[in-house]
Amino acid sequence: MTTKTKLLKWAGSKSQVSDQIRPYLSFDRAYVEPFCGSAFFFFENSPAESYLNDLNFELICFFKHTRNTPNLVWYYYDRVPVEEVSYYQARDTYNELGDCPEKAGLFVYLNHFCFNGLYRTNKAGEFNTPYGGRQKPKRKLSRDNFQEFSQTLRSAHLTARDFEAFLDRLDPDGACIYMDPPYFTNDERVFGEYGSNTFKKIDLQRLLEVSVRMSRRNKVVVSYKNCSEFREAFRKYIVGDISVIRNVGGFAGRRKSEQELVAVLGG
Repeated sequence: MTTKTKLLKWAGSKSQVSDQIRPYLSFDRAYVEPFCGSAFFFFENSPAESYLNDLNFELICFFKHTRNTPNLVWYYYDRVPVEEVSYYQARDTYNELGDCPEKAGLFVYLNHFCFNGLYRTNKAGEFNTPYGGRQKPKRKLSRDNFQEFSQTLRSAHLTARDFEAFLDRLDPDGACIYMDPPYFTNDERVFGEYGSNTFKKIDLQRLLEVSVRMSRRNKVVVSYKNCSEFREAFRKYIVGDISVIRNVGGFAGRRKSEQELVAVLGG
């Protein structure tokens, strides 16, 4: 089953450049995403066997509750009005709750109506992205949408681990592994989600080492910002580039075109 309705809005999502990346990917084998984010390619292509992982524990919990109790998650999502006071009340409640369907419903509500789809946390790990729904359509997803997402997610194994630990534990063989990590670069400031330091220079080196190791028995596709660090690390494996339109400072009225690079290892 595939769906054209997006479940989440996610900073760095490849939904706008999917036609440029899809030719490098394979969905007729086990599909693995160590940095799944909104899992755009998974929802668009519904591979028969999928392994989705992300360092964001709340994101993975949201996917699990949407898969297991879609009507309940939709209920908590749908009952919150789309206006600023309700948004901040929902954000406070979200930060107080433990893992449960209500928190999952608030997760998707906050995602849809926060500023620019950014999942940002403070040092205490609390979600703190401000309201961004003033200029957005107030339409919400339907109960049927959630039931469809639930059906699609039934084929997915969901985990929240460091990417290297996830892949080492999974130990895939013959899979297509798509790596789209947060960007580290010394060239310019890159906004960090999930806190300020989730992907550093040492992690880029780990990304290379893990990609080479996994490519011995799998196809590994990596997309990354066109920067000196990535070009140096992956120079032997870069096969192309893609053009991405980004909102400057997160504002839709200020856009610029950026280049990202695609590397392919194994086959």
